[in-house]
Amino acid sequence: MSDTTLLIERFPGETRAALLRGKQVWQVDHFRDSNPASLGGVYLGRVRRLDPAMNAAFVDIGQAADGFLRARDAAEPAKVGSEKAGRRARIAELVHEGQALVVRVAAEGFAGKGPRLARFPHTAADAPDGSQKQIPVCLEPPPEPVDRILTACAGGAVSRIVCSDGVVEAAVRRWLDSTAEGSDAKVRRENGRLFEAYEVDDAIDAALAPRLAAGDGAELVFDQTETLCAIDVNSARHVGRAGSGPRDVNLAVAPEIARQLRLRAIGGAIVIDALKMARGDDRKTVLTALRSHLKDDPATCHVLGVSNLGLIEMTRTRLGPSLAERMLEPAAEPRLRADAAAYGAIRSLLADARRQPSGSYVLRAAPTVVEALAGAQKVAFGEAVARVGNVTLEAQPGWQRDKWEIAPQKS
Repeated sequence: MSDTTLLIERFPGETRAALLRGKQVWQVDHFRDSNPASLGGVYLGRVRRLDPAMNAAFVDIGQAADGFLRARDAAEPAKVGSEKAGRRARIAELVHEGQALVVRVAAEGFAGKGPRLARFPHTAADAPDGSQKQIPVCLEPPPEPVDRILTACAGGAVSRIVCSDGVVEAAVRRWLDSTAEGSDAKVRRENGRLFEAYEVDDAIDAALAPRLAAGDGAELVFDQTETLCAIDVNSARHVGRAGSGPRDVNLAVAPEIARQLRLRAIGGAIVIDALKMARGDDRKTVLTALRSHLKDDPATCHVLGVSNLGLIEMTRTRLGPSLAERMLEPAAEPRLRADAAAYGAIRSLLADARRQPSGSYVLRAAPTVVEALAGAQKVAFGEAVARVGNVTLEAQPGWQRDKWEIAPQKS
């Protein structure tokens, strides 16, 4: 069995998971009560409008943004050859405006866009009595965070699952017992902050930076936009063999590119500005190596080839927001999101209370973080306060969001 570890830790308002191969972090997931996941949920929705140009429909499923239903996903699954028929058919031949549809969320929404949907193998007539009058309505809620994490990650390749507390451990063992295929993974509980102990927080910080040392003196630079992600390969101090230096550098960074795409949850169109290779055999060797490193990625990846400009073009299916979108606010100079900082302060509060029990504390943070703790994250903060005692919030004008301070309060 491979040396692969799945970490699952739960804090008030948030469940986090990380997949490690050896000591390298390959994947990180955040599930926050303030932004519930919808992937896997089944809904009875209504077609709001058709978009012939995109050959798709927009379906109201009760979320802030309508779901996106492509023609290829709109054909009724029960019909033989429906997938091929959906690819050939126009959206107006499959659904009509105002129609009630049962759909499953196939990918989370991102950047203000609604989730991607797929027709579910039930008709609206199969929905429970009364559902027709309540459209849109959720017929089957999305999996709980622990169940979703395990479904995605806990296959035969995972050798151990480390849980932060008894609640998570019980959920993991319940899932393993109910899964037909089962798993040989060893389950254990470790107290404390798993992401800190296993250096996952450090890996997240590195993945949020545009520049990354890729080993052997090479460097990767990530430029991620809403349209695509560009990755620049710099040789830096790497010295390859005479006549094959560019190929050697590109081969050396290929595994790190594969890891970073998964860790950063980058999806959509991707171009890699690799070092220029004059020989066609070298280009084929690098493309083959990149495809090999991407073969275990849970998202579908297609390495298309090298363009006339010498850029490696590829796509990676986008299943939800990227790591940067989960952690940073879009800005000329990205800064930590207020809710991400609030959850970090909650984790620190619990950790400090264990190390230095007092029963009464002062939590000082930037005004926007204090506002989040008292507002959007009020329930999660309240749960933490119930564990440690009294906590007084103090806003500190001029502090950055990634700075907070917790001190015992003198009586």
